Amino acid sequence: MRNLSKQSLLKTVFACTAICLLQSVSAQTVTKLIVPTAPGGGTDALFRVASKDAQRFIGGPISVQNVPGAGGTIGVAQMVNSPPDGYTLAGVWPSPVTVVPQTSKVPYTPNDYIPVIQLSTAPYVFCVHPDFPANDGKSFMEELRKNPKKHTYGTDGLGGPAQLATERIFRPQNIQAVDVPYKGAGETIIGFLSNQIDIYVGSIPPVLQHANIGKAKCLLVSSANRNAQFPNASSLKDIGLPKEETLLWRVVLAPKGTKPERIKQIAQAFSQAMKEPDTMRYLDEVGESSAVLTGKELQNKLDQEYAAFSQIAKTLNLR
Repeated sequence: MRNLSKQSLLKTVFACTAICLLQSVSAQTVTKLIVPTAPGGGTDALFRVASKDAQRFIGGPISVQNVPGAGGTIGVAQMVNSPPDGYTLAGVWPSPVTVVPQTSKVPYTPNDYIPVIQLSTAPYVFCVHPDFPANDGKSFMEELRKNPKKHTYGTDGLGGPAQLATERIFRPQNIQAVDVPYKGAGETIIGFLSNQIDIYVGSIPPVLQHANIGKAKCLLVSSANRNAQFPNASSLKDIGLPKEETLLWRVVLAPKGTKPERIKQIAQAFSQAMKEPDTMRYLDEVGESSAVLTGKELQNKLDQEYAAFSQIAKTLNLR
């Protein structure tokens, strides 16, 4: 009888422990991170890798949800209209924040969200065919300047980040090249390799393997400093245009009204994630750099880029 009572007591203890553990897990609020692109792209991949590490420091699981469409603006609008409790975020790249609002009407303004943390940056890269008559950034720019409208460059769409980044560099130098818009860097590299265009302008991953085997000659990056993946490619500082830098960045946003303590918690979790081995390994593989920014420094950066792209869009009559 005593043994039976003891067994019953142990069962009760184990049952209570299991229930408590389940309740503890279920009590953890899931943080939803909206990535406003289709699955499988560079933005999606980076936020999935970083979120996996960040959830260990944020106090609960992070669920990445893809909400593609309209240059990322559909997903950002969904985040903006969510309760400002800090449990619905957006992981974005420049398009829906500083680019699309210059050429299209979007259902939000920069005042409707809080830039929480920038995770990483990478330049756009300018690559040409092996027989192109230039071997560095300066000779590349000179060839384009001497031959207005002769050369074509492919980008990720009319009025997209790559086109605006390109014109930000070309316009001050009175360079006129012909933009050929594609639907993304994946299509741009296909057009480049099939000789439909003279110049590939886009992110690093699609062109990296082709550059490594000599099918592409990468001459210039859109960053003020050189990039480790293309050490021989000129930087904007090398050609005297460091202030025209445009970077492909990844930033976490939260709805306006989210409490400062929650913003701080999110920022700290993702900042720690950027130091973790899996995230660092991923960045190395795709040619991105960890570049953590928060607070006023991040806000000022986005404000400056928004203003710069606004001016370029007006110059190109894209609005």
